[in-house]
Amino acid sequence: MDHFETVLIENGFLNKYPHYLEGSLLYVSNASGLEQVYLFDFETGESRQLTACAHGVTSLAVNAAKGSFLFTTQLGEESTQYSASGAPFYRYHDMKILQDGMGFLDKGLANYLCEYDLASGEVEVLTPQSTGYGLRRVVSVSADGESYVLEQLREPRSDYNFDTGLVIYDRRTKAVTWLTEAFPTGIFGEAVFSPDQSKLAFIGNPLPYETSNQFQLYVFDFEKGVLRQLAADKDVQYGDNSVSDVYQNVATPFIQWAPSGDVFYVVTSEYGQVLLNEVTLDGDIRVLSPERAVVKEFVVKADGRLLAVMSQPTQPVGLYHFVDGDWLPLPTQVAAVYDGVALADYTEMTLTAADGGVIHGLLCLPLDLDVNHKYPLILNIHGGPYTMHAWNFYHEAQYLAANGYAVLLVNPRGSYGYGQKHTKGVYERYGKEDYTDLMAAVDDVVARFSWVDSERLYVTGGSYGGYMTNWIVTQTQRFKAAVSQRSMSNFVSMFGTSDIGYYFYKDEMGLDISQPERLWEVSPLAYVDQVETPLLLLHAKDDLRCPLEQAQQFYIGLKHFGREAELMVFPNSSHELSRSGRPSYRVVRLEAMLGWFETY
Repeated sequence: MDHFETVLIENGFLNKYPHYLEGSLLYVSNASGLEQVYLFDFETGESRQLTACAHGVTSLAVNAAKGSFLFTTQLGEESTQYSASGAPFYRYHDMKILQDGMGFLDKGLANYLCEYDLASGEVEVLTPQSTGYGLRRVVSVSADGESYVLEQLREPRSDYNFDTGLVIYDRRTKAVTWLTEAFPTGIFGEAVFSPDQSKLAFIGNPLPYETSNQFQLYVFDFEKGVLRQLAADKDVQYGDNSVSDVYQNVATPFIQWAPSGDVFYVVTSEYGQVLLNEVTLDGDIRVLSPERAVVKEFVVKADGRLLAVMSQPTQPVGLYHFVDGDWLPLPTQVAAVYDGVALADYTEMTLTAADGGVIHGLLCLPLDLDVNHKYPLILNIHGGPYTMHAWNFYHEAQYLAANGYAVLLVNPRGSYGYGQKHTKGVYERYGKEDYTDLMAAVDDVVARFSWVDSERLYVTGGSYGGYMTNWIVTQTQRFKAAVSQRSMSNFVSMFGTSDIGYYFYKDEMGLDISQPERLWEVSPLAYVDQVETPLLLLHAKDDLRCPLEQAQQFYIGLKHFGREAELMVFPNSSHELSRSGRPSYRVVRLEAMLGWFETY
């Protein structure tokens, strides 16, 4: 394995979706410019490219029983991209025309599941597929290799319906059967066969698709033809919704079966933690992972052993082995990199909002905290809004803490991790309880910790957090300076310019472009003349989720009224700049944030 890692590093490969076969390993790499499937031979130490898809490969799964692998790619016959004298242009007749990170879409293309026979090299196109919001497992293969389960859109051509269901593909007959036919709406995915192929575990929700709906847990019994919901009374979010800026290519599925087939394992997001749970077929759930940690990846070995990659504030990554109820650390080369590196720890805060809602958060303490010294405080607001600040390593917070700041990470209304009511609490309520939750958390920290300097308060956030930063500086002048990242400022214009705008506001606020006055009421730009806080706006030029025009409008509005403001634009970058963008830009971004706060 050491030799393989050396090969990857020396050739600049991007290693994703690795699958071990006898004497070899299948993986996805962008070594040729586009992501393709490669085969590494352990005996010869050589890699060989297997696929040559015109639009690259987006996922990989092995069918060991049949000596083949499954992959997804975009295929199509009729293109919506044209050319005139060699210059490309697009022509559309539907609404979904953009996607962040991809640009204008060629609507003649669709995702397809394909099978590659390793012996003959032949490829067969099987069936269209689609991956649901935030899910990882694209296809599950039965032990005998004869059945595949995948997620498909119910109405592939619809501009508004993103509901999905699970289908089973029979390799012998080529027949496709819907498994979740009992639910006319909803989103279902992450399905995985039990070892004996008699059952299928998956997560989903039968309600019409909305990002604020928590997933639930289901098992389909093939022998009885019965679909059951497990642990219906457990009010949690299944999956990993933790915020971080260091984890890339995390692809291990959320659900995995024990070899015995009588239990399976699933992760949940709860109170800033991502927990690994053992689930019985009766729906009993037992938490296995330690408190105040985030399980980023886990794997169940063939002999039933559990391995997990976990993160904590002062431990970016740790590999653990579950033995007799305890998690024992395993040595890794990564751990050695952090030897001697000082990292800031977190402390927890919980309080009750005036309306009875829960306000929970984490305070990243300044490095080498001296309680007799006064420290500035930065309120850091996550995006989503349906994500969750967590007990994991967060480089942005660590960087600011290392430079003498306390960083407050709050999960206000709209965050995952605190039950469906809390998550749904932001629906049609932007700038209301989410705002008061954040302000109450700041008040609590200032009152509780004498070393926090109430005269040096700052605020930053990205995406939805950028919206809240813009909103906050229009509502209060208590912050000395603010940094708004990949933000939203004008919901009227964003309705038609964001890749998700036209349905996002319908889902989030129950509004559309026929109600511009109501969209404007909750747009920070409507109140830009009230801003007194010096504001730095950081934005990626090619951000199509929160388009650059959102930052431009707010910036020009601020300058029009003579306010202190700066705009930084990063070329060739998408909405993911802070998480997976160009490293040099990520460094500049952090230095600019710190410099802005230091100036004020």
